[in-house]
Amino acid sequence: MDLDLHDDWVLANYKSPSQQARLITERWFASQMYCPICLNLHINPAETNTKVIDFSCKTCAHEFQLKSKKNKISGKITDGAYRPMIERIEANTAPDFFFMEYLSEDWVVKNLFLVPRFFMNKTIIEKRRPLSSTAKRSGWIGCNILISKLPEEGRIAIIKDETAIRKKDVQNKYRALAFLDSKNYAQRGWFADVLYYVRKLDAESFSLNDVYQFVGELEKLHPENAHVREKIRQQLQILRDRHILRFDGNGGYTLLK
Repeated sequence: MDLDLHDDWVLANYKSPSQQARLITERWFASQMYCPICLNLHINPAETNTKVIDFSCKTCAHEFQLKSKKNKISGKITDGAYRPMIERIEANTAPDFFFMEYLSEDWVVKNLFLVPRFFMNKTIIEKRRPLSSTAKRSGWIGCNILISKLPEEGRIAIIKDETAIRKKDVQNKYRALAFLDSKNYAQRGWFADVLYYVRKLDAESFSLNDVYQFVGELEKLHPENAHVREKIRQQLQILRDRHILRFDGNGGYTLLK
């Protein structure tokens, strides 16, 4: 995979730095990126003005959105309209998201990672304030994607520190949790959120009581559910069944490598 983004035609014909960056990254993506789900060597740009979608794979029909940022992606990244994103999440039709970090000094891809569509849940979508009455699109409401709230498994490296990851390894990591694709958005959200807090413990071994310290935060994320402790235990069992955790007895768990 060629990591060089440099595009003389775009640089010569567009003077706006934001336009240059958008076009250069999109043109690179269309020419260099493969489908991480079926390994089709080409993915196709979406039709103009298609909401939420930037690219799609004609072989497996997966849809993708590309978000690019100069230098490091951390915390949150600005996305498009809030309501279409929420509607897609609720309908289980959200796209897979690519996030690209690039260096504009020498126009090279620094990092590129994939967030599978089954990790896109409502708890990582932040509603922004409506645009002011003086704005061109007065009242329009956008959203942010809270990248920092994703567990490690929800961010699959494709390029890391300017080194391309083996395609089959990318596909295998996607497939390892693709069972979530058949779950509704609430189930996927619980799985991702509990896994996020397990990772936040930053410990190889931990207890059920260690995870219970996040009950208050999970109650805020899932106010419709009055049985948060039960949901935590349920998700830990799923994580065990998926060989992400090992149950050691007496409420103890170990993260598996």
